[in-house]
This record gives sequence, C-alpha cells and structure tokens, in this order.
Amino acid sequence: MIDYLQGRLVDFSPGKVVLDIGGIGIQVTVPPTIGPPAGEPGERATYYTRLLFREDELIIYGFQQPVERDFFNLVTSVSGFGPKLALSMLGVLSLPQIYEAILKEDADLLCQIPGVGKKISRRLIFELKDKLPKLIPAEAIGLPVAGTEKGLLEKELIEALLTLGYSRFEASTAISQVLQEDEEVGQISKEEVLRLALQNLGGSSG
Repeated sequence: MIDYLQGRLVDFSPGKVVLDIGGIGIQVTVPPTIGPPAGEPGERATYYTRLLFREDELIIYGFQQPVERDFFNLVTSVSGFGPKLALSMLGVLSLPQIYEAILKEDADLLCQIPGVGKKISRRLIFELKDKLPKLIPAEAIGLPVAGTEKGLLEKELIEALLTLGYSRFEASTAISQVLQEDEEVGQISKEEVLRLALQNLGGSSG
C-alpha cells in the first residue's frame, strides 16, 4: 500500500491533482473542492493515499489528513457505497460536519451532498452511526468528547439555539466556533458563549 505521496504540485482541477515525484507526474484523485486542496502550483504537497483497482486501471485517491482517508475507507467498505460518494461527501462538507450529521441523524444536512437524497442519507446514518466513532474518535477531528465539560456545554447551548429557530447545523457550527476560539472553556459563562454564537449567526442576544 502507498501510505502517502509527497511531491511538487504541478497541476490541479476540482477532483484531481498532479504531483511531480522524481520527474514522474502522478495523478491523484481528490475530493472535488474548488482550488488546490494543498498548496499552490510549484509548492510541495503531501497526500495520504488509497490505491484502488477499477476495471483496467489503477486509481490513487488522496487526502489532506489521514482521518479523511479513514473515513473514505469506511464509506467504501459499505456495500453500495463507492469512492464517488465518499469523495463527494468530503468535497461538500468538512469531516466534523459529516461526523456530527451522522451521529445526530441530521439527514437534511447530508442531503446537501450531490447525489444524496433522503433514502441514501438515511442509509448512510444507519450504516455508519455505530462504526464511525469506533474508527475515528471525536477528539481526532477536534470535536468535544461526549460527557466532558465542553461536550455538555456545547449540547446545552445548541439546544438553546434550536429553540430560537436556528437549524442544528447553524447552531452546532456557531457554538463550535466560539468554543474553539476560547480555549479556557471553564472561564467563559454559558451566557457569553450564547451571545458570541448569536453574533456569529448575525443575531442579537437582546
């Protein structure tokens, strides 16, 4: 298995990059984000890879972080879910967003991914909800561990924003941003976190 590739980035387009490694141009299939996923042309870039056989060709899939590759491997291990779906998920949503959507059964958020409708989103949740935390611990992608002070605070504040009419995705994103910016969670009041989250959302705490 090729664990990672490191070389000079010579070309990119949404879903594909070319690395110059020892004078050889290696094409790597990546999540279809806009712009170069890692670095600018001419700079050195590293991709954590997975090599797959498809019909009569070899395809190298590349990711910026090992946990993204772990998620790709998990999705493609489920019958009926292929590389295209896994890449599309990582191209539209961040891994923390996907992680929370699956664990909180937020099918509406998953439906924002091209090619994912209600039926597929529900199956994704059913197939991955138990497997995902076992493969990728929450702390590995910067999410608070359930039951910790930060995790309990975040859960309580998200529920407060839900009562104000915000979606779970909006509430989770706003609260997470505030808590990530303030490392001393124990020294900031719930009211202050809520006020700052409302500022992020463009609202007002009154």
